[in-house]
Amino acid sequence: MVVEMKLPTVLDIISDNIVKHGNPLALKGSEVAAWAKGLDLPVRGELLFYTGGEYQLLPFIDSLVKTITHIDQGSKAFSMMMGVRNMLDKAGISAEKIYSSVLAKDRERYNSICFKAAKVLQGLGYEFCYAGNEELYSGALLYELGYMEDMKVYVKKVADRIRKSGAKTIVCLSPHAAEVFKFVYPKMVEGFDMEIRTFVDLVWQRRDKLGIIPTPGAVVIHDSCRLARELGIHQELRDILVCVGAEVKEAPRNREWTSCCGGPIKILFPELSHVIGSRRVNELKESGTEHILTSCPYCLSALEGGQAKGDSAIVEDLIEFLYRGIEA
Repeated sequence: MVVEMKLPTVLDIISDNIVKHGNPLALKGSEVAAWAKGLDLPVRGELLFYTGGEYQLLPFIDSLVKTITHIDQGSKAFSMMMGVRNMLDKAGISAEKIYSSVLAKDRERYNSICFKAAKVLQGLGYEFCYAGNEELYSGALLYELGYMEDMKVYVKKVADRIRKSGAKTIVCLSPHAAEVFKFVYPKMVEGFDMEIRTFVDLVWQRRDKLGIIPTPGAVVIHDSCRLARELGIHQELRDILVCVGAEVKEAPRNREWTSCCGGPIKILFPELSHVIGSRRVNELKESGTEHILTSCPYCLSALEGGQAKGDSAIVEDLIEFLYRGIEA
């Protein structure tokens, strides 16, 4: 007997939006690029600053997942919701955006992380371009979720858009984007020979120019799986923090042996993701400090989601932490 397995509807919604609209929630390019307003970044240059919309979209994705997974997919309510979605889609309106926008939190904070990253790099003397409204999501979720046929078509569109910038190097804020550009794109796109760097990598290269952060205290690093394992970047984080005057504590599981934050399974198993995130937060606190730093949008969201109500631990992105040195 052959049992047909059907993927959760939320995955099809997200994959369709990536293919059709260039990001998981069909947001307009102007909305994804709103963080760069006032920076007057050029659209062409040798170094391309790439966000992929990952920090900006994450709160919306979380809200979409909550909306869909809390409704029984066999219920009339779910059928009505998806029926409305189909009608709105035909009218050119994203129902996902409507649902998620109502519930999304911390939008301003996640947008500001991109702005702060740009300011940190500028403070270190880097000059870069940004695609602005034309920037497309990398397609990492298509690859990670197994939508390989869609991925093969989509990567060519993204690669063409990147080539318009004239860039030779891409600096990625998200390790997920860096991984897919470095290891997947060269196999799917002929002649894709861009140099792929991460934000952490570029900061580390000029870490001697970083300013001391006022009273940084002790911090513990949650190493992102993608950053530490696939990209081999972990000591760089520690070198950077030492340069800004922070005391670095270590969790029991760190560097290549880091524990999962629970983020990768959030779409399919949100409750299990919360449990894993909670365990990781407690594990990080075993280091002797409650100030947790990471360098991945999905880890940041998952760790915050894993915090118990009333938990006093501070969870920050490395970008937010380093920006204080500019403000000082």
